[in-house]
Amino acid sequence: MAVKLGIEPLFEADFLPCSYGFRPKRHATQALEVIREAGNRGYEFVVDADIQRYFDSIDQQKLLALLVERISDRRVRKLIRKWLEAGVLEDGTVRATLAGTPQGGVISPLLANIYLSALDRVWTQRCSQLGVLVRYADDFVVLCRTEAHAREALRRIQWIMGRLGLTLHPEKTRLVDLRKGAEGFTFLGCMIRKRRSIQRLPHRHFMQRWPSPQAMRNVRARIHELTDYRGPARDVTDVIAALNPVLRGWGNYFRTGNATRKFTALDSYVSGRLWRWHWRRGGQRSRHRYDQWPRARYYVMGLHQLTGTVRYPVNATPVRPSVSRVRETRTHGLIGGAGTGRA
Repeated sequence: MAVKLGIEPLFEADFLPCSYGFRPKRHATQALEVIREAGNRGYEFVVDADIQRYFDSIDQQKLLALLVERISDRRVRKLIRKWLEAGVLEDGTVRATLAGTPQGGVISPLLANIYLSALDRVWTQRCSQLGVLVRYADDFVVLCRTEAHAREALRRIQWIMGRLGLTLHPEKTRLVDLRKGAEGFTFLGCMIRKRRSIQRLPHRHFMQRWPSPQAMRNVRARIHELTDYRGPARDVTDVIAALNPVLRGWGNYFRTGNATRKFTALDSYVSGRLWRWHWRRGGQRSRHRYDQWPRARYYVMGLHQLTGTVRYPVNATPVRPSVSRVRETRTHGLIGGAGTGRA
């Protein structure tokens, strides 16, 4: 940790704005917002890239060369080199590693960012006219205006990856057509796709995002595990106490998108699992009745509710003030009072 805190400011000064992963004052929501805004500006073709075995394929000599550009202290460079050459312990046997970085280490995300900063520099200097690069650690996409630009962007990315000794996954890397919601892609756990705006401009499609199917499966599996009637919890309050950190953390990450439907569905799943926990804990002669335990009762007991927690980021497009669609008054939001009928 001490080494990371010492060298991170040196490389942070060189990192470009297109990088968002594992950096101070930068987070996934900012990267997702850049994608949303670019898609709404006409960047409708996406290069969804996936690096094959990235952390195991990093060329250690090239990484050390990048470190030398900023680190002059030989002791620090030697210490990092020793970390890279330490090997991996598997089944009690140490296996030497000729490539890659130590996964799980505190400094590993920083080293991964340093290695891929070469991609950021080359793209910004030579390829920025093709599209917008958004990178979060080893996960990145390029948004382009035309299909021809997207194909050329993919070709150049493959060339850059080759110079770095990396390979794009042949099956997971693909071109995505966002026009009129034809296709979508998954980035940072979110399904990103264009949808028609019914309330604002019904003839146009806008970028939206919500939890991906894999994210939904993962959180459901965790909820299922915590609400198992064979678990250690003896009272429903114990189950709720175990569920709340999971629901709150998962909801805080996904609440800045268009996740209302997914949040509502997950609330229904949680209440159903709690009711089932009650019923199974009572055995064959359970006195538990569904009408005695409505969903609202769980919320009174402290269960975290996801529905109603969706919030848009500060830099998201604000709701356009307009005349209300209510036919009775047509004055909602205007000077003179909301719904009073006075101008």
